[in-house]
Amino acid sequence: MLFGDFIGRIWDMLVLAALPKHLHSRLKAGITSSYRVVSADGWQHAIDQVLSKPVEMAILDPQLEGEPRVHEIERFRVMFPSLPIILYTSLEPAVAPVLLRLGQANIKRVILAWHDDHPSKIRDVLHDESARSVSQKLLYELRDVLDGFPQKLRWVLEAVIREPAEVSSVQELADLAQMDRRTCLRWFERVDLPKPSVLLTVLRVTYAHRLLQDPGYTVEDVALKLGYGGTKSFAFNVKEIFGMTPGELRVSLTPEEALDIVRRRYFAASQHARAAS
Repeated sequence: MLFGDFIGRIWDMLVLAALPKHLHSRLKAGITSSYRVVSADGWQHAIDQVLSKPVEMAILDPQLEGEPRVHEIERFRVMFPSLPIILYTSLEPAVAPVLLRLGQANIKRVILAWHDDHPSKIRDVLHDESARSVSQKLLYELRDVLDGFPQKLRWVLEAVIREPAEVSSVQELADLAQMDRRTCLRWFERVDLPKPSVLLTVLRVTYAHRLLQDPGYTVEDVALKLGYGGTKSFAFNVKEIFGMTPGELRVSLTPEEALDIVRRRYFAASQHARAAS
């Protein structure tokens, strides 16, 4: 895969659009090249899409299957609390109490069709909510770790944080950054980071921990979503990085605690060297 194709595809955030056809076509008018859209025509289909694809944001219509429904979106929120949700619907008398109840459940970003769904408004809302996605939070929290890398290698590593399943070997990493394997290894040594193979595993497992915080994902779901052939190799990597099983990891550490462990175990030398320079 060419570098430009890879970066262009990975940096297009995947957005779930669980909308009727007429709203889906209106949404497309406000979607920029920064987003890719995957559709769902029913509530179970929407859940299946989140479980099987690297969806990072959801746009939902309470009237997806006809009458406005609250339970399905509340269930969606309970299953995937880390997933930013935007409500996009037409304002009708039966919808108002549904929006009120969902607002009380802290789902407050609403776009009303034919009222405030101008393409620029849609773009603004997507931009604001994208900052709350798992990958964007991790990118912000680990931004200092990637300082010092050449631009193309940094871009590839940032893309790996967004979709950890996409790059699984040092050779793939080097090829995508358009450098040979030896040069890639030297860059990691230069900034006092672990070997690329270790860093790829760390990023993958750290991302996995964020997903494991959501009740809707089983350990098997997370393993498959991140490109593992099964739970055995996933469990091995989790044990390697955190010293516990995926089930223990799920209930033992907050995202902040997990990131603190990763920083101390794998990034402390790099941060110390940078502070001393």
